[in-house]
Amino acid sequence: MIMLRGANSKETVERVKAAIPGIRRSLPPGVTLDPYYDRTELVDRVLDTVQGALGQGALFVALILILLLGEIRTALVVVLAIPLTFALAFLLMGRRALTLNLMSVGGLTFAVGIVVDASIVVGENILRHLNLRREGAFRAATIAGAVREVGSPVFFSVLIIGTVMVPLLTLQGMEGKMFGPLAETMILAVISSIAVALVAVPVLADVLLRTRAQREPLVLRALRAGYRAVLGVVLRLRWVLLPVCLAVLAAVVWFARDVGTEFMPALDEGAIAINVVRLPNAALDGSVAVSTYIERRLRAFPEIRTVVSRTGRAEISEDPMGPEMTDVLIMLHPRDEWTSGHTREQLEEAIRRELDSIPGIRAAFSQPIALRVNELISGVKSDLAIKVFGPDLERLRETADRVAGAVRGVAGAVDVKVEQVSGLTQLDIELDRVAAARYGINVADVNELVATAVGGETATTLVEGERRTAVTVRFPEGARGDRAAIGRLLLEGAGGARVPLGSVASIGEVEGPALIGREAGMRRVNVEVNVRGRDLGGFVAEVRERLASVEAELPPGYFLAYGGQFENQERAMARLAIVVPISLGLIVVFLFLALRSVRDVLLVIAVLPFAVAGGAVVMVATGTNLSVSTAVAFILLFGIAVENAVVLVAFFRQLHNEGREAMDAVRTGCDLRLRPLLLTALTTLLGALPLAYATGPGAEIQRPVALVVLGGLASSLVVTLLVLPAAWAITTPRRKS
Repeated sequence: MIMLRGANSKETVERVKAAIPGIRRSLPPGVTLDPYYDRTELVDRVLDTVQGALGQGALFVALILILLLGEIRTALVVVLAIPLTFALAFLLMGRRALTLNLMSVGGLTFAVGIVVDASIVVGENILRHLNLRREGAFRAATIAGAVREVGSPVFFSVLIIGTVMVPLLTLQGMEGKMFGPLAETMILAVISSIAVALVAVPVLADVLLRTRAQREPLVLRALRAGYRAVLGVVLRLRWVLLPVCLAVLAAVVWFARDVGTEFMPALDEGAIAINVVRLPNAALDGSVAVSTYIERRLRAFPEIRTVVSRTGRAEISEDPMGPEMTDVLIMLHPRDEWTSGHTREQLEEAIRRELDSIPGIRAAFSQPIALRVNELISGVKSDLAIKVFGPDLERLRETADRVAGAVRGVAGAVDVKVEQVSGLTQLDIELDRVAAARYGINVADVNELVATAVGGETATTLVEGERRTAVTVRFPEGARGDRAAIGRLLLEGAGGARVPLGSVASIGEVEGPALIGREAGMRRVNVEVNVRGRDLGGFVAEVRERLASVEAELPPGYFLAYGGQFENQERAMARLAIVVPISLGLIVVFLFLALRSVRDVLLVIAVLPFAVAGGAVVMVATGTNLSVSTAVAFILLFGIAVENAVVLVAFFRQLHNEGREAMDAVRTGCDLRLRPLLLTALTTLLGALPLAYATGPGAEIQRPVALVVLGGLASSLVVTLLVLPAAWAITTPRRKS
């Protein structure tokens, strides 16, 4: 079935399921209708994965709030902000017609820790002011003053996170469809969190918080004591910080220089799709027999639930395939039911070995949705296609064979195949015009005979109710089945003479082109290859190097181009090269509006390289490639990393403006803001943590985002708590006596 553009896949499939019982009742006896591939199974498994991570993240956030706040009432104020924020976010999502899917729920998972940041800062400051309230001071006035004190930096710091997501809405193609919902969901959640923090949290605090002073929890007292000691050492050695920090950044750049690149991490669909290709002259009966044989052999694997083959092109299809091509769809049992101990990669390798033993076929492995998406987007069913363009088909085939030979020697290359453009046996009928003229036969007579006898002509239309079926007539198989039979076909000459076709034409078998592919008005031949065990960007770079000599020898009018997933990767990275600077520019604008000081803005911006360094270290340690997912993570990280820095620097400036010296303002500000800084950082870390270790379907897309955010946020927290105070003290001039 083909779903209409813009439709919801789960709703569409559910409506199809509802219609199946009625269709079954109308089928003739002995005919059954059994679905073999249900896309909603993947949708449900993916949602289970991210919803589980969302629940775990919310639980972790609640626990860390209770642990560091040490008082259930204050923690309850902040915890209640989570459902209020999500309720408001869901209302806004409904207005925007956003659905719950892998990316939107993933955005909510990342937002679990972020949406409470504003509430934490506001709630903690209200608690501090209530504990310091003078005798006789109005409670409402104290709460209002606490909100005013942190309202501006909280508003701008949280708004920055939402704003840096806006450029992601400009992503195009598949990356835009995937990360657009994540960005939009996070923007709505952040907007909701600001409203809840500035409106609902003060009301909840007024109702729930006690007025008597609360003793800090033991964990926080220990952290505070250790932090004071370390900060004292850092402030004494503040003049050596700059060379040390630069050396650390240089070391990270050195170690991260070989990070691989790819378009997008592969989503485990729970199924395998194999594109099987035979010789171009393969008959349909033979293709069906081979497909049935493949199905029987593959069903022997215990991990496989069912196997279905589809040969050739459907009546309405966007995927042109001849009878020599078959898509083998393999539905797998859920991973927790596997008893063989195989991983998915090991299972694919075992299936590949099984198919390699079958002569006359070439197999390329993919997944059902990935196979179709690749076909629709780039016209190929593999990770990479090297396209050879030029005018002469034979020269193109020879060049494509050379390209394939070079690619097979590159590490990571599997399923290398050249598009079949020759090998199709054809009958060539060449008319002897002199002999035909002697019999009074013209070319049109010969063409009409061959078209009618061999190809068939539509004679009439059969009407059956609302169905219209064209009736085609042609000679029986015995009269057109081979070269001799075609030579005996009779033509009517002058005077009614019956002349065999073989008397006026030579009939022979020739090898003709099986396919003439065109793109952009030019002939082209594709060389397709899948990449396993290494990054796509590094693979393409090595392929380019190996094909440099082939390209240099091409005559004028011939050239190579690269497509497939690599084409998507180049387009996405080109767009991100524009999006990232725009996000940084928006951060600078909002920082200046919040801090009103160029020096303070530059200090906050200086935190970002260390956040990037932390994310890069985690990528190197875990073998994560640079992809659209990780690029989006870095953009998200920019907003998160400056949040704590803005709150801290704004408090330094406030204390300094009240008359304190720079060093005193730094020590006091760090001491008073330690708890909210730890809370905002740890809630974001723990909110994203479940996605970093999740293993279900869908985790492959979200895990790189979570890993980068975790690494970058950890490094930026260290820099914010230690390096930023020292840098602010260095750059702030001493007050005149």
